[in-house]
Amino acid sequence: MRLSALLLALLLFCTACTPGIQMPSGPAGTEAIDLTPAPPEPQETPMPTASPAPTPTPPPGPLYKVRVSTVNVRSSPSAADSGNILGQLLYEETAYYLGTEGEFSRVQLMDGTEAYCYAEYLVPEETVLYAYVPPETGQKIDIPTGLPAYEADGVTPIMVKNELVDLKLYLPDAQYEQLFNTENNVTGEPLYGRSIALLQRDTTKKLVKAYERFKADGYTLKIYDAYRPLSAQRRLFEIVQNKHWIADPSTTASNHNRGCAVDIALIDDATGLVLEFPTPMHTFTEEAARTCKTWTEEQAANVEYMTGVMSECGFNTIKSEWWHFSDTNSKKFMTTDIDLSRVTMLPLEQLPENGR
Repeated sequence: MRLSALLLALLLFCTACTPGIQMPSGPAGTEAIDLTPAPPEPQETPMPTASPAPTPTPPPGPLYKVRVSTVNVRSSPSAADSGNILGQLLYEETAYYLGTEGEFSRVQLMDGTEAYCYAEYLVPEETVLYAYVPPETGQKIDIPTGLPAYEADGVTPIMVKNELVDLKLYLPDAQYEQLFNTENNVTGEPLYGRSIALLQRDTTKKLVKAYERFKADGYTLKIYDAYRPLSAQRRLFEIVQNKHWIADPSTTASNHNRGCAVDIALIDDATGLVLEFPTPMHTFTEEAARTCKTWTEEQAANVEYMTGVMSECGFNTIKSEWWHFSDTNSKKFMTTDIDLSRVTMLPLEQLPENGR
């Protein structure tokens, strides 16, 4: 009996020490004890704390741009001597406007330097600028001789006028791509100094009529060239050396030099694409001539349509270029050599009436 009792006690002790095994219920009122270890409490991963976004530094003032070719920037608001000149800003370069002191504006340059420049040469960056060329009238100058020209009677002077206006004033919705002020032309270099489409006022009125006709038919006018300075004509002729396509400026002027000719194409408003024409613009080959027999029907039809509208609005054509149209009254306009990089640029409200 003693051995049996000892074995039973040993069995009960081992059972109590084994995890996951419950001891049998004891006397009444005694509950079994679960000795299985409790699983660990789940730990929440702390969310990373986002750093506050840096507050952007506000600009010191509104952006203004230069409306002239160059303007001096100075360390003080005085033009009494050149000792305070820090440098120059070029056409349409910008600076922060800080205020006005007399005839000068105080500005902050893009490198943080504070400086001064003439207030009249700055306009808000968003301002649209238009070219202004003062009108003039004078006696025609014969190009080969350089002498004043006279009517057949040898007494009456031949008078000509120059009333160039900015086409974008009259045709703001036309498209402009002045190829002779890019490298994408036969010379491989910009010729104009600034992309400004100028045309004689009378010629512009005719072009507006043509534009309206084109627009009613679903087309937008694209202008590749208008007024061309005589010096640019000389450079073109040096490269091409063929008066079949480029007028020789030593003997005669192009109607582009008089500001009464345009080089154009048409854009289909439905597709936004230029219509199919015989050649790319300013391709000086036989394929560009109106006498060419290899044009497709579509190319010929597009040239014929464009020519019909332009002719009815007061323009002539030339045989060598499908894109060229000249005012029928071209002889009354003055040949000029205007440096386009130095043409006065003004906001609309500052344009004189004769510039509109």
